[in-house]
Amino acid sequence: MFIISKIGKIFLEFFKKPQREPRMYVIVRRDLSETYRMVQGAHALAQYAMDNRLKFEKWNNEYLIYLSVFNLLELENLYAKLLGNRKICSCFKEPDLYGHMTAIALYDTGEILNHLPLA
Repeated sequence: MFIISKIGKIFLEFFKKPQREPRMYVIVRRDLSETYRMVQGAHALAQYAMDNRLKFEKWNNEYLIYLSVFNLLELENLYAKLLGNRKICSCFKEPDLYGHMTAIALYDTGEILNHLPLA
């Protein structure tokens, strides 16, 4: 019995779906200028660092991927989806844009973001 369960575990391990490595994702709005997108993304990343210090340190300044959504509504919907899926993320709301959300940062494997284009 022990041999069968050990072989079974080895078999399952061999055919298990490979786990993607987490990366830092920044999602910005395409209705903002390119310069504004990058600055707002940096603000979101800084907010993430303050909100989630341990995960930020685990990231260790490795992969950083900028993705984009069309506008404020899409960004707010994505943020709600991320929170609904229990993703740990931070958003930045720009005071000079009436406190509207301009970017989101999260450290994740990214499957939930597969549909988004690069910024």
